[in-house]
Amino acid sequence: MNLKEIRTSRELKVQDVADYLCCLPSVYSRYENGKREPSVDVLLKLSKLYQVSVDYLIGNDQVVDTSITKNEAKLLNAMRQADERAYHDALTILELHSMKK
Repeated sequence: MNLKEIRTSRELKVQDVADYLCCLPSVYSRYENGKREPSVDVLLKLSKLYQVSVDYLIGNDQVVDTSITKNEAKLLNAMRQADERAYHDALTILELHSMKK
């Protein structure tokens, strides 16, 4: 996590960020120096201030695509509305199909 690099690239002072977070500048400096881990609430506030994702702030460069297609959404909706037998039948068919590949 390189908070100092992000802060300086935004031309902000430690005091500016500390004021935004409602903490002492020394507390924020500890976040930058790695001597203190920011809470989830602090990370959310920093991501809003810096206009970056929390993943970016914590150095998580693995992006996972969690989007679904329209057909996947239809399947999910149908599954949720199906009775238990239809649900299991459909699941079995899909599992059998994937085994043949």
